[in-house]
Amino acid sequence: MNVEMAQPEARAIKRAVQLRRDLIFHVVLLAVAIAVLAMSFVMRSVGEELVYLPGSYIPLPPSCASRQLFGIDCPGCGLTRSFIAISSGQWQRAWHFNPGSFFVYLFVLGQIPWRGYQIWRILTNRFPVFSIWLFVPLGIAAGSLLLQWILKLIGI
Repeated sequence: MNVEMAQPEARAIKRAVQLRRDLIFHVVLLAVAIAVLAMSFVMRSVGEELVYLPGSYIPLPPSCASRQLFGIDCPGCGLTRSFIAISSGQWQRAWHFNPGSFFVYLFVLGQIPWRGYQIWRILTNRFPVFSIWLFVPLGIAAGSLLLQWILKLIGI
């Protein structure tokens, strides 16, 4: 086989492998975002602590290791209950559970069109869009969780 012929074939194979990896990555993130939002619509939250799966009368166990081990909430405490409240239009209740949840909810919601667009690009044989600026929404969501946690710890 000619060396000049092998190089374009190797590049094409490398490109196909990278596109396949990118496709799997974006499909998984899209599925996770859809699952999280769908569950927030069908789960229910009762009182301050109890969360139930659809059709279940047994509450889910508390999942915050920080609260169980150290007796303090972590930055993500209350996110499940907040997502359930946001999905049912209970804004004050969501704020009560975790004020940063609104930014996280918007971030997760934004993943659906964004990942769909990225998947479309890959399926049309284009590389997905990448920019360092794409991390800004993630930073805002994470920063909002951290800020509300710090404010809660110092009693504000």
